[in-house]
Amino acid sequence: MSNFNLTNHFLIAMPAMQEGFFAGTLTYICEHDENGALGLVVNRPLSLTLAEMFNQINIPLHQPDLAKMPILVGGPVQVERGFVLHDTRQDWQSTLRINDKLALTTSKDILEALGEGKGPDNVLVTLG
Repeated sequence: MSNFNLTNHFLIAMPAMQEGFFAGTLTYICEHDENGALGLVVNRPLSLTLAEMFNQINIPLHQPDLAKMPILVGGPVQVERGFVLHDTRQDWQSTLRINDKLALTTSKDILEALGEGKGPDNVLVTLG
């Protein structure tokens, strides 16, 4: 089973999983190899919008259409770290290309570009 790779797949929590962080979650697997896996929960919004988050990290947001976008709880491991799942129109300082249409970036430069209207067209922003 050494070729078993879940990159670019979704994991759906089993209905019997009623407790714990992953109960009721849909997790997108961004990377899966011999070193482990990296995935983001994509169906658990925080009560935090992009505008509120940008205000907290002192990044101007000049895109009113993005202001109310919800920030998602990406996972329980690195709750202080932000992850941006986005289209592959452009690469940023720390971009992991998942496939030819989807990438994951953890660097602040993508957030600054989003605020200026120069970021990717399609994004999900997660914490953790």
